[in-house]
Amino acid sequence: MLKTAYNTFKRAKQYYFTTVFTLALTLSMVLSSFSLVDLVFFSPLPYQQSDNLYLLEGTINSKGYSGPASNSKVMSYIENENTVFTDVATYHKWTDYKLLDKPTRPAVDVILASHNLFDLLGVQPKLGRLFNKSEALGTQQMSVVLGYRAWQTHYKSDPNIVGKKIQLNQRRFTVIGVAPDNLVLPDYSKINNAIWLPIDADEAFNPKTSNGFMGAYKNVVRLKPATSEQEISKQLSNLSLKGAQLHAPNILKDFTVDARVTAFNDALRGDSGKIVLMLLLGVCLLMLIALINLSSMQLAKAITRIKPLAISFAFGASKKQLIIETLKHNVLLISIAVLLALTFTQIGFMVIQNLAADAIQRLDTLSLSINTLLFSAFLIISIASLYSFIELSVVKEKNLMNSLQSSGKGTGKQMSSATSHLLVGLQILFSFLVLTTASHVVLVTLSEALRDNGINTQGKYSLTVNYSNIDKSSERINLHKAISQRLLALNNVSSLAVSSEMRLPKTVNVNQIYNEAGQYIAQARNSLVTANYFTELNFTITGKGFAKGDEQFENPPIIINQRLADLLNKNSNDVLNSKVSFDNKKYYSIIGIVSNTYVPGSPESEDFEVFTPKDYPGWQQFTYLITVADESNAIAHIQQAVLEVDQRLDINNIASLTSLFDGKRQRHLNAAWLAIVLASTSLLMVCIGINGIVSYLVKVRRYSLGVKLSMGADNYRLLKESLLELMQPITMSLVLAFSLAFLIIGYCMSLPGVDLPINWWLTMAIWLGLLAISVLASFFPINQTLQQDPIKALRNE
Repeated sequence: MLKTAYNTFKRAKQYYFTTVFTLALTLSMVLSSFSLVDLVFFSPLPYQQSDNLYLLEGTINSKGYSGPASNSKVMSYIENENTVFTDVATYHKWTDYKLLDKPTRPAVDVILASHNLFDLLGVQPKLGRLFNKSEALGTQQMSVVLGYRAWQTHYKSDPNIVGKKIQLNQRRFTVIGVAPDNLVLPDYSKINNAIWLPIDADEAFNPKTSNGFMGAYKNVVRLKPATSEQEISKQLSNLSLKGAQLHAPNILKDFTVDARVTAFNDALRGDSGKIVLMLLLGVCLLMLIALINLSSMQLAKAITRIKPLAISFAFGASKKQLIIETLKHNVLLISIAVLLALTFTQIGFMVIQNLAADAIQRLDTLSLSINTLLFSAFLIISIASLYSFIELSVVKEKNLMNSLQSSGKGTGKQMSSATSHLLVGLQILFSFLVLTTASHVVLVTLSEALRDNGINTQGKYSLTVNYSNIDKSSERINLHKAISQRLLALNNVSSLAVSSEMRLPKTVNVNQIYNEAGQYIAQARNSLVTANYFTELNFTITGKGFAKGDEQFENPPIIINQRLADLLNKNSNDVLNSKVSFDNKKYYSIIGIVSNTYVPGSPESEDFEVFTPKDYPGWQQFTYLITVADESNAIAHIQQAVLEVDQRLDINNIASLTSLFDGKRQRHLNAAWLAIVLASTSLLMVCIGINGIVSYLVKVRRYSLGVKLSMGADNYRLLKESLLELMQPITMSLVLAFSLAFLIIGYCMSLPGVDLPINWWLTMAIWLGLLAISVLASFFPINQTLQQDPIKALRNE
């Protein structure tokens, strides 16, 4: 049996290699996309009664900002006064943490959770216990729960970890348990890598005293039975207003406050549903192109097997037996391709987790699900059935008997011109749709990712030092001066500036801005900076920069960015020397306007900004902007310099500005590369498919070409006629593809809220390019056949 299989493979190894690897590569993309669709739409939540889990978050709205933002006191008021929820739990993320008991002092994600979060979700610990009433708000219990992967990564899956102490920043916590490995929460990614603390155990955030409105503060709730959406919405609006009146009355001067609930699955899905469906559609079109290519090969294979099938038929084989044998052969062949595709898919999950980390939730739980395996089985049966149908489409008694009686000159005519033209046309149609969509994705994503950021990042490094281990403010200020002197003493450091925040901060310190009339304008980021900060980043200043001594004034002058200036007044000259306030009480004069900082790939990070002159005031952490002449080993030298000043200091963050901006661009660059791969693969398959079909079509017509040559036709005339014949289905398919794309685009643009940036010149270039490529792919096999002397083939016949 193995010998027979080997001989079969040896006789047609090119066919088997082409079929298996083409299908494996194409289906791996399809299965990867299907796995994402399954994760986003169908994967069940690992929680009890997950259909009754909802995300509760506050919202604030004004002309300057509209979106999620919760106040811990207001949300606590809603929790205590509502009549629509059976349970309410909270999770939040605030301070950056490091594991200081580890030699490398790795940064870790820390999530703050109310004592009842795990109970509400119905989660059981992997080891020990999870939070309970011992960690209730106000107890300041120094307990910690390790995320499953944090336990694996940092503590090597130590089975005796429960009861041991770990150090997060400057405090020590007792490990009470390890969470399971499948937790998911809306808006938070990779939470199985995180460490959990009680909600009131953070260094800086206390929900009982915090007055701020934060986007990261979330609540999980369960609804009472038979509660209507209208009742929930009305009660949340009333309670949000009353809670704000009690605990944050100042916010109501400029904002309207509300709250909303969203089903957990919907909150997790977000906008990723559209992304994965579009991706699946694209790779399915790619699969159709591949199947058309392979179908033409299957037709050619079927024609070459007419005589063996005819002999089997003549010796008494029934059509049913032929069908069963053919189907078994094709199921085995496609199964090999699908198994290989599943292997590629599993490997590709690691790539997907890096490429789509910011676009799709729950990627850390992505795996080959039962739905993906069932879909794989469906593909095996479907493709094997298609191949068998193609292969047996020539098994007609008349064809078989003719084949036995003929010399073989007519067998090539079994694939009609209509069939070959249809296959070519379908490939062109699908390829145009894929190329048009992918090229627009590339255009939009690259134009966003390659935007100029407006500043000079060459050789610039951002260093954030944590001083919280130093108790006295005066000692912190002295250490800051020592660090500044030590950094400037480094050979490769040419200059130094100081700021309260990184140029691309993780969290933004925002203030409300009021104009001179007391009107609220916007939320603006307020950074304390030294006078040379703008020079270091090559900011363009309109008006005046800071002068020495400005930082000493009680009401120092300020500088704003152009974005905020345009909001205050379209005429920048009128903005200069005007005043703004952060609290509608104390006003500051605007002496200068600096150019904007842009964030390619993340326009939502482009803020209104205010700059206040101030050196380090003794805060827990501060940022240094360092310019180096030589970037090799710059980070290591800077780290060493800081630790030489005082071992108690902790480096919270250090990175080059170039890498920080590149990180923001990466999501758009990844999308562009993915679109380029899809478009290139589509184009390659079309070229191969057209070339293969035309090659076969021309070769089986050598007899008729020889007849025409013998009758006086020349090669040029036959080449022209053959190309014109092939261009008819190609042109018609391109017209149909353009019409279909135009119809889809027109429908999408008619939908509210849809703004499609269509580049019609690019679309027309793709249309003409496909036409040209089709002509070239058709020209070479026709020309090659004509050069091989069809008259000689006629004499052989």
